[in-house]
Amino acid sequence: MNKLLEKMKSSKALPYLLMLTVICAGVFLLLPSGPASTAMTEEESRISRALSAIEGAGETRIVLHYREESGTLSGGRKVPDGAVIVSRGAGNMVVRLRLMEAAQALLGLDAGSIAVFPMEEEK
Repeated sequence: MNKLLEKMKSSKALPYLLMLTVICAGVFLLLPSGPASTAMTEEESRISRALSAIEGAGETRIVLHYREESGTLSGGRKVPDGAVIVSRGAGNMVVRLRLMEAAQALLGLDAGSIAVFPMEEEK
């Protein structure tokens, strides 16, 4: 067991495995817990259209995760606290960064709350 741990610590793949684990956990947490729905909300549609207009992005969709804001002034309104973006152009790092920056600006989220993935090619 100790040999396996030492080998893992010296492996160059460890950071990639950790990053993949974090991304998978984030996607899992953003999945709806109720019945699956493919319909986008009005806000998701509006943001998807804006993100699709970014040069090189192509077809783009966003799924938002909300939390209920507590406090006497907010009245329990829901605010976005996470986003997953899927875009045809997200394979290009420049496009991916532009999508991330636009989502941060539109939603007021930090980069750690947004995941951007390339869209599967149509067959």
